[in-house]
Amino acid sequence: MSKSNITEIEQGIGNEIAHFVYRIPKKNHEAMMQLNKQFADIMRKYGAPHLIFQLNSTEAPMEGITNISKTVSANQEDEDEVWLELIFYRDRKHKDEVGAKMQNDENMERLYKQSVDLLSPGSSFIMGEFSRLEV
Repeated sequence: MSKSNITEIEQGIGNEIAHFVYRIPKKNHEAMMQLNKQFADIMRKYGAPHLIFQLNSTEAPMEGITNISKTVSANQEDEDEVWLELIFYRDRKHKDEVGAKMQNDENMERLYKQSVDLLSPGSSFIMGEFSRLEV
């Protein structure tokens, strides 16, 4: 990847990221996909790209590293899936603006409640907000 492509990608994702890690039973995969499609449409409307990833492996790549599946207590018998969602914001001001819109959006509350109902028993959303560091 050329340096110009990296700069373009970095500009597209902005300086603030919110992430969510959670686990769901495999049987809820399609239902969660449908909810996330609706959520992604709303986030695009607010100018905040939203990406969803599913964990591919529960193996640790090397000694001293713990696979995230253990951190979120995913069932090792292949009954749970571990998902990661990323929401990208231009900057802190944009994040705050989108957050205010989300709080006033009845669809967001409905989607959140439906999503919680699809989580694996005893689990919850793990959330973090990050600011990009210049290196």
